[in-house]
Amino acid sequence: MNILFVRLSYIGGDILHATPPAARWIKEQYPDAKLHWIVTPSMVELLDSNPYVDGIIPPWERDEYEAHSKKLHIPTMWRMWWELKAKLEPYKFDVAVDVQGRLITGLVLLASGAPIRLGLGGTKELNWLFTNYKTKPSTDHVIKRYVEVAQLLKEAVAKQADLDTPLKTVDNLLEPETLNNVSANKMYHMDFHVPSKLHTWAEEQWKTIDNHTSLNRGEVEKPLRVGLVLGTSWATKEWPQEKWYSLIKSLQYRANFVCLGGPKEATQYKPLMDSLAAEGIDQIMLNMLGKTTLQEVGALIESCDVVVTADTGSLHIALALNKPVVALFGPTNPKLWGPLTGTFKVLVNDELDCLGCRKRRCPKPDQYCMSGIEPVRVKKAIFELIGDRNGKV
Repeated sequence: MNILFVRLSYIGGDILHATPPAARWIKEQYPDAKLHWIVTPSMVELLDSNPYVDGIIPPWERDEYEAHSKKLHIPTMWRMWWELKAKLEPYKFDVAVDVQGRLITGLVLLASGAPIRLGLGGTKELNWLFTNYKTKPSTDHVIKRYVEVAQLLKEAVAKQADLDTPLKTVDNLLEPETLNNVSANKMYHMDFHVPSKLHTWAEEQWKTIDNHTSLNRGEVEKPLRVGLVLGTSWATKEWPQEKWYSLIKSLQYRANFVCLGGPKEATQYKPLMDSLAAEGIDQIMLNMLGKTTLQEVGALIESCDVVVTADTGSLHIALALNKPVVALFGPTNPKLWGPLTGTFKVLVNDELDCLGCRKRRCPKPDQYCMSGIEPVRVKKAIFELIGDRNGKV
């Protein structure tokens, strides 16, 4: 049985949310099946070395297609779709699984030629036209919804008489309604694979600052390694720079830091980096903004004692790597998009009734949902997760 898995992008809510439960569930239930994943080019690295993915379809330029669709460049869109269809045809897919629920992913299902097309219920953008097996509409956590889509495969295969596909009975994969905490953690936990060579690379980075003693930290036998994920894809999800500054200052005598983010953050957070450098704190900090691949980000996160992050892809990388995480949420709902398994604390501004608004531009002054999360709360959460070390909080 050949299966096409469709989750085109982005890091957190898309690819990593789908790697564990949905893709793993399919491969463990149907070990003889071949699961191919189609993604946009920038996400290929996330799926490299994943044991539940048998192949990655040569990437499709989803962003380019959507740019043409917004301008109604119908001939170009038509040409790109036929090119995709031609690319997928040799695979002879029996099943296509869409956990994204967009018009564009529905078009990918259609291009696959698969007779069995599984998808989410309650989708918009006419996605429902392209699926013939759908889950019930749900407001549950996105990871659980992806599992429900994957589990449609049992019913679909049973009805498809020409598919000779034995179902493997896996005793430790229970139905969601019967899960206890331990089995739920196994079923819903995300996967991220760091190549072994990058473990050594990450340690080499830390060695450049681990022995620095300029901040009179004689009482600290071994500084904590704190990962700081700066910036997100939405301005409204970002924790203000002055809050990051206060948190770093409060931990400078007992921790070393690594700052993570992309090229955008390298420019955006230069004022913060300059302020810290002016006080010599850059000597105990790895500024990796805009300098890493996704797998290198994973290696650095894996080497940390704890990670502080807003709602962005590296949050889910940290959870997949079983690192303690302090997650800061505002315009997105952590019950839908936040941590589901692992060791974590979610902090929000409890005084607001507009949390989870999903607005990319905040109508309130000073982006109040995120600026209302004080650094002292974040510091307290760090030590509640990992235990107090080398003195009081």
